[in-house]
Amino acid sequence: MDESAFKQVSKGSFAEIYLRLGGGASTGWTADYWREVIEPDAGPGWRFMVEEPRSAEHNRMWVVTDHRAKEHRLFFTTEQSEDDFFG
Repeated sequence: MDESAFKQVSKGSFAEIYLRLGGGASTGWTADYWREVIEPDAGPGWRFMVEEPRSAEHNRMWVVTDHRAKEHRLFFTTEQSEDDFFG
């Protein structure tokens, strides 16, 4: 992951990207997941970092929460890179 590719956005922009590109019920990135998992760690002092898809093939969304840095990071990988990582 290249930190320099991330840009800081507002919580609202982060949520919009999450809901628009996450895939919804078919992937598990739902509004319910947002409320249960991300929202509790979205208070004052938290930053929201996004790396939008680099290409159409970058269609696997990831959200990483870093409690020490108080950051949520949203980024996309390709199906192949996901398979390589977990394979």
